[in-house]
Amino acid sequence: MPHSGGRVGKGIYFASENSKSAGYVTGMSCGDHRIGYMFLGEVALGREHHITTDQPGLKKPPPGFDSVIARGHTEPDPSQDTELELDGRRVAVPQGQPTPCPEFSGSSFSQSEYLIYQESQCRLRYLLEVRL
Repeated sequence: MPHSGGRVGKGIYFASENSKSAGYVTGMSCGDHRIGYMFLGEVALGREHHITTDQPGLKKPPPGFDSVIARGHTEPDPSQDTELELDGRRVAVPQGQPTPCPEFSGSSFSQSEYLIYQESQCRLRYLLEVRL
C-alpha cells in the first residue's frame, strides 16, 4: 500500500466529516463551476487505538489493535447519523453538523481521522461527485 505518510503514519486515511476529506479533493473545471470526486467507504475499524498527538512513524496499529483513531476537537452529531443496510448489516453514516468534543479539546487534531493499515479493512461503496 504505497502512501507518502502523514500525521498518523503510512496508512489509509478516512474522516467522519466530509469537509476534512474535501480538503484532499482536486477540483476540475466543468462549465462555470468546479467539481471533484470522493469515495464513501465502508471501513472495518476493529479494535481502535485512540491518539491525540501526531505519530508520523506509524506503519501499523499498536499490538492488539486494528486501527488508529486520531481524535479531533469535533465530530458529527451522532443523533443525526443515517443507517444503511449493506450486505445484511446496519452501518452508521455520519450526517450531523460538527459538534465539540470537550474530552478531546487538547488534541492536536481539529477533526478526527480514522486510519487502517490493511486494504482488506475497507470497501469503496460509492463514488460522489461534488461541486467545489
